[in-house]
This record gives sequence, structure tokens and C-alpha cells, in this order.
Amino acid sequence: MMQRRTFVQSLSAAVLGQTVSFPRFDTSSENAVLKLGNAPVASMPLDFVGTSFEMPQLYNPDYYAASNASLVLAYRKLGANGVLRAGGHLSDVTRWEGPNGSFSTPKEEAGVEHGKTYWEWKLTDPSVRDTKNGAITPAAIRNLRGFLDATNWRLIYGLNFGCGSIERAVDEASYVAGVMGDRLIAFQLGNEDDQFGGMPFFRAKGFTFDKYYADYQAFVQAIRKAVPNARFGGPDVATNTDWVQSFAERQGNSATFLSSHFYAMGPAKDPSMDALFLLSPNARLANQIARIHQATAVSQQLPYRMTEGNSCFGGGKPEVSNAYVSALWGADYMLTCARAGFAGVHLHGGGDGFYTPIAVGPNLSTIIRPLYYGMQFASYFAGFDLYDCQIDQHCNLTTFFGRRGTKSLLALINKDSTDIVVNLPAQLHRQKGLSEIRLTGPSLNSLSGVVLKEHRSQSRASVAVPAYSAALLRWQ
Repeated sequence: MMQRRTFVQSLSAAVLGQTVSFPRFDTSSENAVLKLGNAPVASMPLDFVGTSFEMPQLYNPDYYAASNASLVLAYRKLGANGVLRAGGHLSDVTRWEGPNGSFSTPKEEAGVEHGKTYWEWKLTDPSVRDTKNGAITPAAIRNLRGFLDATNWRLIYGLNFGCGSIERAVDEASYVAGVMGDRLIAFQLGNEDDQFGGMPFFRAKGFTFDKYYADYQAFVQAIRKAVPNARFGGPDVATNTDWVQSFAERQGNSATFLSSHFYAMGPAKDPSMDALFLLSPNARLANQIARIHQATAVSQQLPYRMTEGNSCFGGGKPEVSNAYVSALWGADYMLTCARAGFAGVHLHGGGDGFYTPIAVGPNLSTIIRPLYYGMQFASYFAGFDLYDCQIDQHCNLTTFFGRRGTKSLLALINKDSTDIVVNLPAQLHRQKGLSEIRLTGPSLNSLSGVVLKEHRSQSRASVAVPAYSAALLRWQ
């Protein structure tokens, strides 16, 4: 059974820094020399860190609320300027009960009923998943605004584009925009629209990008009549990055951002989807980065956000997605995306799904999962310029270097079974005011015992990074 801890217990473990042992697959070690680039290649925006949740979680207005103190604290410690994305597969089978009514249609009712068969309800709290009969209400929107104010986060809000009507979208968007004000970054229309053609409750077979774009324009034009300054993100595609390119070509830089999803592996039932697979180089990610660069160039440098993703699609792999390995993967993945120029990364979750960074416990208590610590590790780079850096050895250790003013950061993420000693360039080991943050865990598949701990350190010419651990060096 999955081991669970409340947020307070998890936080205490991180602060106290209990002793952990590193896994040893062999006793050898390697030495590597770090080389730094001379010019920044990207910057991590202050609001780079993000999460994503299934829209029906708003059926319970008390969850994303300022009164949910443990959740507010978790988000504050995750990032000072993050972005919450409300969407997910269930966003296209939600109900809206606004001041002017529900604007329900037979198509929406059929879609909502069919949507009760989706597995994603596991990503909502028990009060929502047990009935699946709620609705998004004005109270939920007002409480969500209070939550955003309490955490200093902002919002991307997904509208029901799958089975919802234009009339409903106009009414819902008008209310949301009025309540959210400058906390609202943009609306998105639909979730994984590139797969709608295989979902008869959403669209007919053969749903192409051209058909999507015609529907998109109809929704946008109607909403902007009621909310003239409404902003919109690009299609939230699942896998077809051709849609991202096509949207960029049609929209230029008139949208707020481009977007798509990324899950590192799957399906979970495949026995080869294990911890070592998750930590191995991912060709699909490299391909996605290349395609995103093409699309952003076509759109005159429109920002790109990875608006939904995680370690393993379908809710995650037990003892991988909810284990220490997910922390190493998450830190590496987020920093790789930041150095590639992404404007943000939103890791999906909620409820008690295996891959969620923040799970829901009894009475809406907050349970911190290992992935959360990897996100925290990466978030230290918010506001920093990122530089190319590499080591001269062929091992599974990734390096990330950032500067902001007189401050420097160096992340060394050892995904290898071998301890690695990294020799630092003179320009770093001569700097003063060094502190270290270490990310450690008992074993890759451990569900507990993950530690993210900071301590003072002495300037030196090299740093040892044990197998399956990460080090973050900070110079003031």
C-alpha cells in the first residue's frame, strides 16, 4: 500500500533532513570536468513553475480556496509566482451553473453522462468523484480567486469545448474574467483537441485542424463580444505537434501562448516502464523541443507552455510516479524545458493519482509526494538566465547553470548508478558565499524518506554527486 504523509509531516522531514542512504549498484566512481558557455541561451520566467488539475475539482468549492491552509502553504513553497492550469480530460464533460443558468444542451448532457466513465475522476477528491454530479459554480470561482491571491499564483482556465455550447462558454468566460481580473492569463478551448475525432460525444470522425480552427474562431469571436480583452492560448494538443505549428502559422503572435502536452512514458501496464526507463534520455522530448522551436519561430516568438504532462500517462506508474525517482526526473525535466526556452511547465495531478505532486488526504489535507521536491529543486532557477554547460564524460548526469546579477546556480542531477565527482571551472570554485541543496532518497522506488535540504558549504574545486541524487550549488 502507498505510504502517505500529511504536508506538515513531509515538510518536517525536509527541514530536519533525516539521514538517508544512497543506492549503490556498484562501488565505482568517475571524475568529470564541467565546462560553461559564455552567453545565456534562455531565461526561466518567474512564473515558470505550474501545476494542472482536472476541472471538476472545482465542483468542491472548498478545495481551491484561501481557507484550505495546508494547500495554500504547499503552493507558496512550490513557487512564489506560479501558474495554475484548470483543464484536463474532464474539462470537456463539466457542467456550469452560473447566475444566468446552466446553458445546458442535449449534446452537453450526453457528454457529461459519458464522461462519468473516464478514469480521470481519480484525480479529484472523494466528495467529487463519489457522485460526479456537481457543477462549477460562482462560489467555486470566487474561492479560486481567493486561493490565487493567497498564493500569488495566476490562472489558465479551460472552457468546455468538447460538448459545451458557445452560449455557455460566453456566460462562463464572462463570469470568470470578471472575478479573476489580472489573475487570469488566458482561456483555453478544450483539452487534447487533436483527439476529438475519436470521441463521438465531442466531434465527428475526421476532425482536422481546419475544422478545429473554424470552431476556435467562432468561440473566440463570441466570447470577445462579451469580454473584449479576453486572451486565449493555443490548442492543448496531446501528441500532434503539427497542430501547434499550424496554429502558429494562422495566429502569428496574436494568441497569448502556444501549448501542448508531454508524458515521458507509458502505458503504466508495460513492464518496461520502470524507474531506469524514466531516467534514460528521452528522444520524444528532444523531438518535441525541436518542433516547438519551429512553431515559436513561425509565430514570431510566441511563448510556449507545456500545459499538461507528467512521468507516465494514464495516472502514473505505481512505485515510479509516486516514488523518489519521480523527483529526480521532475527536476531534470523542468530544467531541460527551461533551458530549451519554454515559458512554463505544468505537471498534472490531483486526488490520489500516482503521479500527482500534491495529493488529497482525509478532510482535504495536503499530502506531499516525492515529485513535489523535484519541482522545488527546479524552481530555484526562476528569474535566472540559463547557460549551456556540459561535462566531458559520457554518463547519465545532467548539468544546468544560471546567473542573475551577482548570483550563480549550478544544478548537477546524477541519474547514473555511479558516483560522479565534478571538477568545477576556476570561475566557480573561486566564488564566495557558497551553499548547497541536496535532493536525496533511500532508493529510486522509495515512497517516503525524500529529503531536500540546504546547508552552508566551503568553496572548493570539485563536488561529489552520489549515484541517483542531485546537488544544487548557490553562490551569492
